Amino acid sequence: MRLRAARKMAGMSMEDLAKKLGGIVTKQAIGKYEQGKMMPTADVLEKLVTVLNIATWGASPLRSIETEAADVLRSEAPGLLEMEGPMSPRFRRAGFLARLLRKGEEPASAKSAEEPAKAHYLFLKQMSDVQESVPVRSLSADLNMGEALPAAGAEDFPALATRRAQYLQDWESNASLDMIKFREGGRLSAKMESALRYRIADHLGRYLELESVLGSMAAFENPAAGLPVLTREEVEAAAVEVRKRWELGTGPIVNLLALLEDKGIKVYEARGIEEFDGLCGRFGTFPFIAVSMERPADRIRFTAAHELGHVLCDFSAQEDPESECHTFGAAFLLPRAALEKAFRPSRRKVTMGDLGEIKETYGVSLQAIMYRAHGLGLVSDRQLRSFRETLKEKGWIVEEPVAYAGKERATRFRRLLHYAVAADILDIDRAAEMAGVTAEELKREIGDIF
Repeated sequence: MRLRAARKMAGMSMEDLAKKLGGIVTKQAIGKYEQGKMMPTADVLEKLVTVLNIATWGASPLRSIETEAADVLRSEAPGLLEMEGPMSPRFRRAGFLARLLRKGEEPASAKSAEEPAKAHYLFLKQMSDVQESVPVRSLSADLNMGEALPAAGAEDFPALATRRAQYLQDWESNASLDMIKFREGGRLSAKMESALRYRIADHLGRYLELESVLGSMAAFENPAAGLPVLTREEVEAAAVEVRKRWELGTGPIVNLLALLEDKGIKVYEARGIEEFDGLCGRFGTFPFIAVSMERPADRIRFTAAHELGHVLCDFSAQEDPESECHTFGAAFLLPRAALEKAFRPSRRKVTMGDLGEIKETYGVSLQAIMYRAHGLGLVSDRQLRSFRETLKEKGWIVEEPVAYAGKERATRFRRLLHYAVAADILDIDRAAEMAGVTAEELKREIGDIF
């Protein structure tokens, strides 16, 4: 059943996949594999894993918490935990899992870090006597979708194997996919939208699971809620207000994707999807922005800032929301005050060196800088026209003569994983599975732990 999700993530039809496999199986056979009516041979399975690059996506987010819990209950014998003591790394890891599996509430009588650890341990010890009966928090509960957590009595918990099968069925029946809501107006082919929907649901499911394990949800509050954005000046003012409430001043934003994550907006870094730049939407109640990482960093930044406009502002009354989001994105990345200072005195002659310095500092393309300066009245129509003619003549429209050296990357998910490994909350194999890399790759990424 996981095969269908992997195929969708790759943006392939069954016929596409059959061709990629070199014709060793038919699309009808692939359909039977996905329905569980037939199993692929070892050779076919190996080819499927290679073609679909399944290893890089990790396990389904709907199975991982319960698998981890089952591993703890089976491998961390109560006697061993008790002998090591309640503040040992292994004991703390069991405590985090117990906190997740229960209602997440600390005992009211706990007066030290040791007492809640003991309470969680006793709960785990009690549960280890229940064969195949581990309580599990579902993804919908993590997303505050209304499902109540089960009570602590063993009779209320379905068998682990049954629960696992139900989660997998929910995943394959698009329960998580239905929570992905793309903004209206996006121009995506059906195949591209399907691939993105599967990939985003898979990544964000694991992301929210990790946050739940660590008790570290990044809350989102819209700093532009209620602000009027009917005119260009109001859109400009909204961008200024967002910077003010996020305490950014008028300086450059070093890593925009990381900032968005810290402000409660999940980021999906898309790769391998042609002709895609970015989009935004919601996963349950959580806003997200997806951007192609196969673009220059300055383009990634502008795309993310544009999509941020869609997330924060209500442009539904506008005739051209895309144009207003461009205005918002430009104003957010390159504040008016900073640009006016760089172009002082107004309408002076501008050099390519001037524009290159601004690009290197603020991470905005030369073209976006000139268009913004023109919109603010800092350069004339003639100057903008001459600039465009120069770019066209020298072949700089696509690849500009000055590159932005900064890096754009979403870092929060990886930071949380590193912390979970360093604190012995997740072992390296489990963390690598969530990251979609090998254990050795994650070890090298984490480096020494002090």
